[in-house]
Amino acid sequence: MQPGATTCTEDRIQHALERCLHGLSLSRRSTSWSAGLCLNCWSLQELVSRDPGHFLILLEQILQKTREVQEKGSYDLLTPLALLFYSTVLCTPHFPPDSDLLLKAASTYHRFLTWPVPYCSICQELLTFIDAELKAPGISYQRLVRAEQGLPIRSHRSSTVPRPWQSLRTSSRRPQRHRSWHLASGMPQKPGSGSRPSCRQWEKKPASLRC
Repeated sequence: MQPGATTCTEDRIQHALERCLHGLSLSRRSTSWSAGLCLNCWSLQELVSRDPGHFLILLEQILQKTREVQEKGSYDLLTPLALLFYSTVLCTPHFPPDSDLLLKAASTYHRFLTWPVPYCSICQELLTFIDAELKAPGISYQRLVRAEQGLPIRSHRSSTVPRPWQSLRTSSRRPQRHRSWHLASGMPQKPGSGSRPSCRQWEKKPASLRC
């Protein structure tokens, strides 16, 4: 394969991701796009869940698209991409030992801490999530399962938690992933609106990135 070339699978995942992001604009806000968005997200989820390696491909493409958002200042797409990243990490069965995806993600989202509210707040929450996953892979998934099953959250720090390999369609114990997508139905406010403070006070690298 030539450098820079993509496989058929990568092209299909990229196309499905583009379909999920299509039409998500404040200027085109309406109630008619919700059904199409859900269908596109379901199609992307079905495509990625066919092979564990597909999750890593999708994460790479989400980060690439997020960097494009920063370069172009596309405020409307940051929140959907952040939700996609969060949901995909939770569903990813396994990160290879030599994978630096989460470190690259932390570096990428750290650049958005100077953006106005609510975008900086979203990225700050993602950085906290990424930092927890770097310290104890799978801990966020475990907490989600415990919360949905009404189980007590352990106070002590958990060791590495193995991620489930079952498909979203066949696992009865896997929590309802689609619940995290309900936030996408409410579009973020325009930058600069409101009187809430900016996130410069939170501009701090996670512990995993400090020298």
